[in-house]
Amino acid sequence: MTQFLAPAAFIAALSAVATLPAAAQPGAMPITSAAPQAAFEARTVADLATLCGMSPQAAQYTSAVAFCHGFLQGAGQYHAAVSQPGSGNAPVFCAPNPPPTRAQVANAFVAWAEANPQHRGERAVDGLARWAHAAYPCPAPQRQGRSQAR
Repeated sequence: MTQFLAPAAFIAALSAVATLPAAAQPGAMPITSAAPQAAFEARTVADLATLCGMSPQAAQYTSAVAFCHGFLQGAGQYHAAVSQPGSGNAPVFCAPNPPPTRAQVANAFVAWAEANPQHRGERAVDGLARWAHAAYPCPAPQRQGRSQAR
C-alpha cells in the first residue's frame, strides 16, 4: 500500500482540526450501528469512518464518537505543532474561519470515505490528511517581488 504523505508532509498535515470547537452537531452520517472492537485501533480509513459514522442509536455510539473526535483533535494538534510559522513545514490544508466543528469534520470525512472506497484500506491518518487536503486547500502563496517595467 502506498502512503499518501511522506513523514515530513504529514508533519504539516492537520492543524485546523486542532482549532475545532468541542461542540458536537446532531445528524452524523451513520455508516454502521455496531463497530467491531478492531475498529477502535483506527488502523485504516474504514476503521476511522466506522467510528466517526456510528449511529446515535448504537450501544457503542458514545465511545466511538469520543474516539473519533479524540483522533481528529490529536491529529490536528500535531499538525498545528509541526506546521506553525517558522517551522519550515507547509500546511497540507487550511481550515476556513470560523473552523468547522469536530462533528462537521467527522461527518465530512465519513462522507468522503463512503464516496472514495479505494482509500478505505489506507492508514487512517493518511486518509484523514488526504481528505483534509481536498476539503480545505490552502491558498496559493503569493509571489513577493516587484515587476520592473522598462
